[in-house]
Amino acid sequence: HPDVNSGTGIDPPMFFCGAGLLPLDCGLTGLITVTFINVAAFLVIFFAMLNSPKPCTTGLGECRTISCMCGNVYNEGYVFMFCSLSLTSIILVQRFSAMFHRQRIQHKIIKSALVLGSLLITLTAIFPERYDVNGQTSGGYGILYGLHLAGVYASGLLLLG
Repeated sequence: HPDVNSGTGIDPPMFFCGAGLLPLDCGLTGLITVTFINVAAFLVIFFAMLNSPKPCTTGLGECRTISCMCGNVYNEGYVFMFCSLSLTSIILVQRFSAMFHRQRIQHKIIKSALVLGSLLITLTAIFPERYDVNGQTSGGYGILYGLHLAGVYASGLLLLG
């Protein structure tokens, strides 16, 4: 059985005996587990707040994004967001570092862009959307919010673009 990463063009092993959409090594690295935990935690908390007697008095009424809610309303959510985004970044960097064994310049550029995009996810984890007592992002909060947005948009552009 030839090595999958040897450049022979053979597809990697897939989930469900080849019928799955994700390579088997995504599950072995923990990326699927982290993604499942993030989605499950978000759905449980979101619908719990939505089903409260007055949903507008919860974090849903105060904020428009998950990061705002974690940075201003629920500090525990910020810790969870930081851990899960940092772990996602680490796993992606490991996976992208193992890719592209050929030493072509195109592969080096793509690999560098993917690793940089993975590292920029941590900007979103480090700097949540946070407001001062007046609900503004002025002064130091504006700079931190700019870094937060840089992490959101630059990582999305590099990873998906």
